[in-house]
Amino acid sequence: MNVRIASAAYAVPPDVEAVEVILERERDRVETTLAPLSPQSRQKAREGLGLSRVRVCGAKQPYDLVLEAASTAIAEAGITAKDINLILDYSTLPGENSYCLSFAHQLSAELGAETSLNLSFKAGGCGALHLAIKTALGWMSTDENIRTALLVTGDTPPHDNRSLLPVTVQGDAASAVILRREGTEGPLLLGVEVMTLGHLQGAIGFVRTNGHLEIVVDALCIENQVMPIYYLNLFRVMHKVLAASSLSLNDIDHFIYSNISQRDREGFRRMVGLPEGGLHPTPMAEYGHTFASDLVINYVHMRREGRIRPGQLLLFASAGIGFTWGVTLARA
Repeated sequence: MNVRIASAAYAVPPDVEAVEVILERERDRVETTLAPLSPQSRQKAREGLGLSRVRVCGAKQPYDLVLEAASTAIAEAGITAKDINLILDYSTLPGENSYCLSFAHQLSAELGAETSLNLSFKAGGCGALHLAIKTALGWMSTDENIRTALLVTGDTPPHDNRSLLPVTVQGDAASAVILRREGTEGPLLLGVEVMTLGHLQGAIGFVRTNGHLEIVVDALCIENQVMPIYYLNLFRVMHKVLAASSLSLNDIDHFIYSNISQRDREGFRRMVGLPEGGLHPTPMAEYGHTFASDLVINYVHMRREGRIRPGQLLLFASAGIGFTWGVTLARA
């Protein structure tokens, strides 16, 4: 099946908060989360973030950003909303103020995608883009009438829950990707691989306290159960998707990876065997970590800078809550 990434776009809110201000405001929560760790691990958790500030929702909420990103992606793909056959919303934290059943349904109505099939799921976090692509490809492979799919996500954490230490600090964003069948331009999808481990679902979870949603990070689970296999599982899914196309890591021209932290990006760089500075700079310091929108933001910036040339191989990789690992391979 010939399916391409016809376009991609993202949107961020205008309001900004410094990471150091967030960590100071959430100090009690941070200290409670990190308390079970050793002094060395607590210090390491605070170092190497590489995040200076984040964009935060205020006047613009996640749906507003999703609508902006989707509208931009539709225009860039040279299509109209009526061309869209499938809308898939894979937001993990769509905001406590959301009043719609799902962003997919609301987008269908407001954009005028009159005959779109509207779906949504809320698992996968940073790895959810791969789940969304694989789901869309599944529908497209069984129904020839589904020729254009719009994949969207918009995320903002609950109030005073931006610190996800020892992992990252969360910023807000939305993104949109349009997949189309034959007869379009854009990177050709060569393969998608995803794996999930449900027994690690408690590493980052959600609880309600006094009616308010809170993110709970199990720092010991992250350190003792997730991190020992984190890059190993990424390597496994990467090897699987590459082997299916008779390729190796040395064939990849561009690795597009998450903005979780500078420390995490360095771990990924070493895993794939790139030299220092081998991963292209991203807007991580400007936007923070934005869950599944990271990959779209980094891809769009590489494209705008003219780094991606026809024929080059792109490997998108990320992992997130659930726990989920995913890789998407494409040829520009």
